[in-house]
Amino acid sequence: MIEKVVYVCHEFGGKKENAEKVARLIELFVNVYPNICFVSPIHTFGYMYDSVDYDKGVEYCLTLLDMCDEMWTFGSKSMSRGCLIEKRYCERYKIPIIERGDYDERWDK
Repeated sequence: MIEKVVYVCHEFGGKKENAEKVARLIELFVNVYPNICFVSPIHTFGYMYDSVDYDKGVEYCLTLLDMCDEMWTFGSKSMSRGCLIEKRYCERYKIPIIERGDYDERWDK
């Protein structure tokens, strides 16, 4: 049974390599945490990155985030503009934030 839904926050910037990192993270975590449903805004909305206005894309992401129980952040210490918006949203609406740090290729092993 799924216990909670976790929003995966990671910089994207339309870069395929960032989407691939998030996919690997989720593949790893679904095995470690089988009772958590991980959702990725990158994989839900990333295909629209160049065809939808930035603010509208953020609105879509925040709508998805609002449906989640908590947000886990990944990526560099200087998070992207979108990640910072998501973080402020969580703080405002009391959605717990778990900071997981930088993606590390060793997590794949």
